[in-house]
Amino acid sequence: MSEGWLDEVLQSFRESTDGLRDAYVALRREVLKLNVELEERNRNLRRTLREVQELKGYLSSVLESVANGVVVVNTEGKITIFNRAAERMTGYRKEEVLGRPYTEFFGTTILETLRTGREIGTKREVRAKDGRMVPVDSSTALVTDEAGRKLGAVEVLRDLSEVRALEEQLERSRTLAALGEMAANVAHEVRNPLGAIGGYLELLERDMEEADPKRKLVRKMAEGLARLDRIVTNLLTYTRPLTPDLREADLREVAEEALRFFQLGCDEKVSKKVRFSLEFSGTVRAYVDTELFQQVLFNLFSNALQAMPEGGELKVRGYKDGGWACLEVSDSGTGMTEEVKRRAFDPFFTTKAKGVGLGLALVQKMVHLHGGEVSVESEPGKGSKFLVRIPTLR
Repeated sequence: MSEGWLDEVLQSFRESTDGLRDAYVALRREVLKLNVELEERNRNLRRTLREVQELKGYLSSVLESVANGVVVVNTEGKITIFNRAAERMTGYRKEEVLGRPYTEFFGTTILETLRTGREIGTKREVRAKDGRMVPVDSSTALVTDEAGRKLGAVEVLRDLSEVRALEEQLERSRTLAALGEMAANVAHEVRNPLGAIGGYLELLERDMEEADPKRKLVRKMAEGLARLDRIVTNLLTYTRPLTPDLREADLREVAEEALRFFQLGCDEKVSKKVRFSLEFSGTVRAYVDTELFQQVLFNLFSNALQAMPEGGELKVRGYKDGGWACLEVSDSGTGMTEEVKRRAFDPFFTTKAKGVGLGLALVQKMVHLHGGEVSVESEPGKGSKFLVRIPTLR
């Protein structure tokens, strides 16, 4: 009886063992299947994450490449995105503003959109890091997810500085054009009486005795008349159309001749206090109207001399820079403020008591007739440097 019971127990144990083994095999097979599925899901997840990262990088690149400034805030009004254009526009680095309240830097415009959900488009000014006010075209919008939940707000800023400058330049050009037209008409009306007065003065001086003390007064009147005539001539030169007679020339020879004649015409007391120098790097050739171009240099020399009432150094330097023939005229004089420098080439603008303000305006006009450009670098007390650039000969 005991042997039969033992056989049953062993049989039952074998059956249980077989069941457990079958269950283990089935479980292992299921685990393997789950592992395969998990690996597949992991691969899909990795691929999805990679695509998300690539998309994020692409969107980030697009955001950094756009010309307009983009500022994004979260629901707390703290800056979360600040692109490169916004950095350029405001002078703030991304690290300085991320995570900081928008109101610390740029006012409250975007917060109104965050509060009401209303899009705002307006022209306003943003204070840059250096304190200057930057004119911008601002537009804001709410940022939401697919379910419509509010995530924050975005503001797009378009820098209007160049537009503002062009508008001011256009307005100034219109004013100057009207002023120039009026000046030309006045000059034509004035020139004839000036000629008649000059003729009468010559007759008057001729009829006077050499020892007559009034003869000196007549000469003073004639000098004043000559100055008026020069002013009228400059007005007409500035306002009338000019067609330059361009011919190939060596700019060194043109500059040397202009400087030599200018020195001959200088007051001896002035010329003794000023050191003149001319330096050229190699041969610089260009198509120029010699007469007009020497007038450009005469005006620049005269301007430099007036900036050095106590004497100093007037330097002329010539060289080639790419496709440009360059001439620099620099002085060690009083220099210019930013405001004077900005208006230096405006006609009728002058800081001199006896000036009319046409010298540099004529310089700019004549340089433009040569297809070139003229600019100035200057600081108060550090002198000025005028750079004339015209197309060079290869």
